[in-house]
Amino acid sequence: MRRIQGWTREQIIAYNLRNDGTAVSIFADTQTGRVDKARDIIASLLPRIEGRARIIEPGCSAGDISGWFTPAHIVTGYDVVPAAVAATRERYPKMSVIEAKIEDIEPAECDILVLCEFLEHIHDPVGLVKAWMPLTRFVVIGHPLVRDGWDPEEGHIWAYYPEDFEAWFPMGGHRLGEAWNFPMGYEMVIGWGERE
Repeated sequence: MRRIQGWTREQIIAYNLRNDGTAVSIFADTQTGRVDKARDIIASLLPRIEGRARIIEPGCSAGDISGWFTPAHIVTGYDVVPAAVAATRERYPKMSVIEAKIEDIEPAECDILVLCEFLEHIHDPVGLVKAWMPLTRFVVIGHPLVRDGWDPEEGHIWAYYPEDFEAWFPMGGHRLGEAWNFPMGYEMVIGWGERE
């Protein structure tokens, strides 16, 4: 794990709120591979949960991953960008989406915690993992892998190596189930774990 931006927490938030908080991407349209894979992983875990699952996604953006499951499950998303929150509410009206800085939210219990394309964007990813993951049965994690130290995204605060991805799971009290690597103009890894 290597910090690639020396920004303070406030500078990170300011970057995410650039363009007056109007910057939002519909990743289901622009990054279908990773969104479809995350949805497939969640769908494969749901039969192992009795009744309606509680799914939480910090940094949910426009709700592309977890919003998909709102017809049958209890889904909560958090995002700091007003336009992302508005887009999620419009696209997935049954999803509870809260405009907030995730560091200001009290960690909550859930069945599935979704941390996809999120941990590279926040000030203290280790602290977040240690606070939130012990409260969930399953976790879905995805982020770029930066084998050569290069990262394509200006807003990424952290660069992660393969061993960093594997370390998230025991850090949160989980055992890695399965993981997949695939190209997206950069190498992406996504996988799930279950609390031990």
